[in-house]
Amino acid sequence: MQQARMVRIIRVVLHSLSIYLLRLRKERGHYKCMYLDQTLPGRLLEVGYGNGKRLARMQALGWDVVGQEIDPVAASYVCEARGIPVHLGMLESLDVIEGYDAVILSHVIEHVHDPLALLKTCFRLLKKDGVLVVLTPNVASYGHRRFGAGWRGLEPPRHLHLFSRKTLLRLAQKTEFNSLRSWTTTVGAFGIGQASTSFVNDATEGRHHMTVRDVLRGFWFQLVARIIFYLIKTPARSVY
Repeated sequence: MQQARMVRIIRVVLHSLSIYLLRLRKERGHYKCMYLDQTLPGRLLEVGYGNGKRLARMQALGWDVVGQEIDPVAASYVCEARGIPVHLGMLESLDVIEGYDAVILSHVIEHVHDPLALLKTCFRLLKKDGVLVVLTPNVASYGHRRFGAGWRGLEPPRHLHLFSRKTLLRLAQKTEFNSLRSWTTTVGAFGIGQASTSFVNDATEGRHHMTVRDVLRGFWFQLVARIIFYLIKTPARSVY
C-alpha cells in the first residue's frame, strides 16, 4: 500500500513537471474540452461517456448536455450522482426533434463494429451546422512504431478498428459531413507511454499495478514524443 502511494506521488510530480516543461497546459485545456472551448455553447451529446466527468466539464462551460450509454450502471451513476440526463440504449434508437450543436466521441469509434454507421448516425443527430468531434488512437503514430505489439492503443480484443489520420478522413468522406479536419496531439503521451510496454511478453503478462518503471517510461515518452512533434514541420504530424 505504501509503495503504491509512493508510485502515485512520483507520477503526479513527473506528470506535472512534463506539462510545465513542455508547455502543455493550454493544449490540455483544449483537449479536455474536446476542442470546443472556443465554440459558442449549445446542445451537446456525448456518445459513450464513461464516468460522466467530461459531460460535467462541458456543462460547467455552459453546454446543455446529454449522454448516451449502453451500460446501465454508468447511466445510473451519471443520472443520479451528476444530475445529467441520459439516453440508455443504442445510439441508433435515439430520436430527437431538435438536433445537437455538437456530438462528441472520446475513444469510442475504435470499439464499434461499424464505424461508418456510427458516423452516419451522428450526422443525423446533428443540426445542419453542427460539429462532430472524435478522439481515437493514431495507428500511424510514433508510439505504435516505438512499442509495437505493446502499444497501449492496440488494446485487443476491445479495439476493433484502428485509424490513421488518412484512414479516418477517408471514412468520414463516405458520410455527408462537408468540412473535415484531422490532427494529432502529444497531450496523452505520458499515459500512453506509461501503459505501453517495450516487449510483447510484458504486454501479455496482465500487470495491473502501476510501477515506478511504468511512470518513468511515461515521462520519457512524453518528452520524446513532444520533441518529435516539433521536429516534424508538416500539418500531418503523427506522434501520439
